[in-house]
Amino acid sequence: MTPQSLLDPQLAPLFIDVPTPAFSDETIPILRQAMAGSPIARAGVDVKAHHLDRADGTTLRIVVVRPLDATELTPVVVHAHPGGWIFGTPETSGSTLVDMARNSSCAVVSVDYRLAPEYPFPAAHQDVMAALRWVRSAAQDQGFDADRIVLAGESAGANIAAGVALRCRDDGDDHGIVGLSMVYSPLDDRAISRPAHPYAGSIGLSASHIRFAWTSYLRGVETDHVTLYAAPGRAENLTGLPPIFLAVGALDPVVDENLGFAQRLIRDGVPTTLHIFAGAPHGFDRMETAKVTIQLRELRNEHLNRCIAL
Repeated sequence: MTPQSLLDPQLAPLFIDVPTPAFSDETIPILRQAMAGSPIARAGVDVKAHHLDRADGTTLRIVVVRPLDATELTPVVVHAHPGGWIFGTPETSGSTLVDMARNSSCAVVSVDYRLAPEYPFPAAHQDVMAALRWVRSAAQDQGFDADRIVLAGESAGANIAAGVALRCRDDGDDHGIVGLSMVYSPLDDRAISRPAHPYAGSIGLSASHIRFAWTSYLRGVETDHVTLYAAPGRAENLTGLPPIFLAVGALDPVVDENLGFAQRLIRDGVPTTLHIFAGAPHGFDRMETAKVTIQLRELRNEHLNRCIAL
């Protein structure tokens, strides 16, 4: 059995025909340019950018994607994009944002958070928290339902979303969060040093990519001082979290830690849905026409709709 024989054939053009670039300080500018994304397609949605003031005088850009037939009080998905904490923008996830907005009838607020290594943790975490607070404070003006908010993200963005959910839980204010959607999330910086199954990370993103991403995100933080808000897998207690959707590919280097996280969530009484996609590496949903991507999107939207209906 070879990794190639396990790969979903529909994903081969993305993972076999196009080599995955290395992660390094030298390649970060190239990755950022390549993965910046194109303007978000406006078919069936309205797209607007807002700029929030930070305390240091800089601004945080957020992009709101809203269905054209949105109701007066629209539930909200606060979204953090993928990119290993080192690259990416809301536009990187443009088709995902549009899909969620159109098929869950939510306004999707995607955060253009600060990137590592220039801005390591907690910068991105703080930016997503700021976006969440804006959703709450601007709810009346924007037509948001501030009591029906789902946190969502892919890869590094899913990590940030989980960290924000834990922060809100520990602060004793749920901020209207009714659900959490996490797709192929790196959860524990220590997990990358543990032996994984032999096919994990064998195609596409590898353990070395994940290691570089963690090192960039946690730059300047000693291992003993990494908090659960940076690495949610370090949380000793997961009780009190909202219903969670987890999805990961069987060939993903973070598959084992997602399995372990799901077990702990279930043990701690958190309503948990877990989907493992056979033959799928990290980032498989970039192949938008693949059946596995279509299935992921349908399942995620089902979760979003369940959460906002509660």
